[in-house]
Amino acid sequence: MGNTDCGQVIRDSGFDLWCGDQLCAWKLERGDIKRVPTWNEGDSGVELDGADVAIEQLTPVDSGDGTCIEFSLVANVDKNADVELNVDIYGDGSIEHHERLPTANWKPLSYDLAIKGPYRGIRFELAKTGSGKAQLANIGAKTIDQQSCSGLTPIIAGPAPEGAYCDTNNQASCASGICSLVPDTFDWFGVTAACSQCDDTHACTGNEVCGLHEPTSPVFWSSNGCVAPAAKEFGERCNVNAECASNQCTGGRCSYCPGACSCTPVWFGGPSLCNAGRHLGASGSPCGTDDDCASAACDGTVRKECEDGRPCATALDCPFGIGSAAPLQNGACITVGVQGGTCR
Repeated sequence: MGNTDCGQVIRDSGFDLWCGDQLCAWKLERGDIKRVPTWNEGDSGVELDGADVAIEQLTPVDSGDGTCIEFSLVANVDKNADVELNVDIYGDGSIEHHERLPTANWKPLSYDLAIKGPYRGIRFELAKTGSGKAQLANIGAKTIDQQSCSGLTPIIAGPAPEGAYCDTNNQASCASGICSLVPDTFDWFGVTAACSQCDDTHACTGNEVCGLHEPTSPVFWSSNGCVAPAAKEFGERCNVNAECASNQCTGGRCSYCPGACSCTPVWFGGPSLCNAGRHLGASGSPCGTDDDCASAACDGTVRKECEDGRPCATALDCPFGIGSAAPLQNGACITVGVQGGTCR
């Protein structure tokens, strides 16, 4: 249920720690790692190899899934190694909680973590300093009954960053003090609430307009943010006309349909254009694909998107569990067309 895999929070835990010579789901943050044998011939571990090493995994678990999490692993840690489990709620780089792993010889360890809601997304980091050996295996985390965290001091994340889900009745939950409704095609009601820079009652300073800020994390969503006027190219997402160089935001995209014409989306859910896909665009006219141009050549920046429309470079930029992706897997990053294109 929710954003976990039947309560499991960590991807590829246990015996699936390695995929070939790379970690399956954990990201090397700094230093070096190597694959090492453990007490079990079929279960390889990871050695944090060096005096300053860290691996991390961002997970989509939120307070709707639970506010009590059990983190577990098997550890082989020398006395000259300092190994910590660090908990970063929202995955924004701010560590809210540390647990120091004891010296151990392939010993099972577990930590119950009480987390004060609301929250969305946790980055777990395993970091090692010192000259001693530190080897880990069977790393996992799952939500457990709240009673298991009874008596523990809850980990408090503090005000949420821009793009995090929020409650419009509690503006103080956002670092900006602004929780506002933002268009969201993947929400049943067409909008979601996100911590934002601006809204109808909080104007931007200078000549900036209150438009759309793209998410900065797979666990965040688009938000209302201050944008320079006419700064966005054809194909970029928008909330208001003034964000776009064309001064036209249609269907949440910077579009180009001057006057009366056959104005249709260039790709599904994409920008609208006169005579899209009909090979009628003259040299220098806006385009989103080669099919928009008489020359069959649309020059510009390749546009890749997640299934919710946000731009992406790889699948790691995309939300978890979107489309056909499993709950703890990132959705697909797909090439859809050309951003800011012009016909050759």
